[in-house]
Amino acid sequence: MLPLTFKPKALFDLLRIGKSNDGGYLVCKKAVNQSEFLVSFGISNDFSFEKHFVQLNKIPVHAYDPSISLKFFIKQILFNLFRLNFKNFIKEITNTFKFYNFFNNRDNLIFYNQIGVGGNRIWKNIKFQEIINKTNFNKNIFIKIDIEGSEYRVLDELIEYQDHIEGLVIEFHQVDLNIDRINNFIKTTDLCLIHIHPNNYADLGLNNIPTSLEISFSRSPIKISEQVNLPNQLDQPNNPEMSDINLDFKN
Repeated sequence: MLPLTFKPKALFDLLRIGKSNDGGYLVCKKAVNQSEFLVSFGISNDFSFEKHFVQLNKIPVHAYDPSISLKFFIKQILFNLFRLNFKNFIKEITNTFKFYNFFNNRDNLIFYNQIGVGGNRIWKNIKFQEIINKTNFNKNIFIKIDIEGSEYRVLDELIEYQDHIEGLVIEFHQVDLNIDRINNFIKTTDLCLIHIHPNNYADLGLNNIPTSLEISFSRSPIKISEQVNLPNQLDQPNNPEMSDINLDFKN
């Protein structure tokens, strides 16, 4: 059971960005159109969200992921080669070229930094203020966050710089253990919670709370109905071989 604050108060005008199933998110259509900068925390080898976003609104993209390097892609390629999985071998080679082609111009840049303070001491940290500064303190930023639990390190900064944020989607991890922190963020931010979707690759945790949730926010979403239906008709299960997780809310 999730707190009622986690439930959108209406049905908003949404669209799905990113690839099918895992890696795609429902976000505010108006926020996408009005954004002037996209900042992504957490990429791995899937940049489908960023690619799709700039197809809809051609704006600069700054991505941050310290785990990505040419060595990372070579390991993925060799892994499939050694397993004689030639289909994925070719797929990984193609994806590597597409990745570096996308992040190889003056508008789309990738930074090999860890967000916030603490965490892995091997990786170089960057403060949230520096990230905003790199956008020239733009007032219309869309932010995507999927950093495997480190999202809790930047929640306070998101509140501090929320005036710069037009749209936001966060994949929260270990939700059952951090339910109060997420609830406090939802109550504190001026952004409107517009959509919530459980990642069915993750299990249910304490009190039957999904341990991974994708939550979208927007500064000024367009309401299309008072009736909220979850999952949304645009939702897709992250794991296509399993049914989506049903969400229950309580006061």
